[in-house]
Amino acid sequence: MGSNIFSHALFKNSVIVLIGAMVANVLSYAYHLTMGRVLGPSGYGELSALLSLLYIFTVPLLVAQTVLVKFVSGFKAHGDVGQAKSLFLEATKLFIIVSIIGFPIVLISGPSITAFLHLSSPTLFILLYALLVVSLLTVATGSMINGYQKFVWVSVMGALAILMKLLASAPLVAWGVPGMMLAAVIASALVYGLYFVPMRFLLSVKAKATHLSRRVAFGFAVPTLLIQLGITSLYSTDIILVRHFFNAHDAGLYAALAILGKIIFYASSAASMVLFPVLSERFAKGDSTKKLVLGSVGAVSMVSLGLTLGYFLFPDQIVGLLFGNAYAGAGALLGMFGVFIALFSVGNIVSLACLAVGKTGVWVVPFLCAILQIVAIVLFHGSISSVIALNIGISAIFVLGSGGYYLLHERTHA
Repeated sequence: MGSNIFSHALFKNSVIVLIGAMVANVLSYAYHLTMGRVLGPSGYGELSALLSLLYIFTVPLLVAQTVLVKFVSGFKAHGDVGQAKSLFLEATKLFIIVSIIGFPIVLISGPSITAFLHLSSPTLFILLYALLVVSLLTVATGSMINGYQKFVWVSVMGALAILMKLLASAPLVAWGVPGMMLAAVIASALVYGLYFVPMRFLLSVKAKATHLSRRVAFGFAVPTLLIQLGITSLYSTDIILVRHFFNAHDAGLYAALAILGKIIFYASSAASMVLFPVLSERFAKGDSTKKLVLGSVGAVSMVSLGLTLGYFLFPDQIVGLLFGNAYAGAGALLGMFGVFIALFSVGNIVSLACLAVGKTGVWVVPFLCAILQIVAIVLFHGSISSVIALNIGISAIFVLGSGGYYLLHERTHA
């Protein structure tokens, strides 16, 4: 049985993505650690709040990516590259139109967002929108690569995106947070152009009209939106609310905790990145998926548990080594934050697995958990530790709810 696991395509592709993710994570942490040291707790808290806001705004992007990967995986299962190209062109056209329509809304809402997050300049919100637009266009290219399971390229492009952001930040660091946001926009635009290299197989064929039903697409997109909105909110909204309710220094400490805690999520994300297109293809072919789901959940659980244990054993050393003495107060809370992200990681992969195999009703769990998190933090934000404790409890509900839904659905449809 062990040899079957290690020879399975899911395992091999997960290793490929994991290696790429490890490289990307090293570069990402080099970026965040550099920003943390150069900008200090106050400036880094501002940058972190902006990036967390970006995560919220990119929920529609995640929905679009999930829907595109789902249908592209179906095209791959039936060997129809022409329809995949047509879908790519239609998606790109739609994204450009949406970006143009959204710009006036950004100009109107910019001052209010700036005041709520105590940003140093309204320009930061404009740069955030520019980064969102480039990211939206990249969804179309990235979904084609992911849907066709070209995981080597997925890994390369993921690592390259972080490397280019790090390199672009160097000459602009003197401009503070605005310079870092501008660097992110420039780097993202360059990466978008590079995505067309691995897409040559798609661009060389003739586009073929898709036969996707709008009703089917909409029926999948709505629960996907609610799932992604809930998941993204669970690991982003807390940072935004802490930025609003706490002083700049404490918000910076919490931002550092979030970055360190998310090592757990990033380390386990390789399995979910590979699992979704593989499960979608298998589901389209009518093949069994249960063993893949359970094996992936088990792998994520073990990785998350191991890293969380390390956070409890060596918290001060980890914080001091990566962020420096200015963030010393964060060490006492690192283990607790690790528990939060570990639970979140397990709930995340179960929810995405449900979505891949058509169990779309799971949207209720992350969506309600996200609402519960917001209400709980607004009402009970006495200290940073209380916010983390609330996150742990809500993430436990996320795991139990999504896992219970999957098992119940499997039993009733067996």
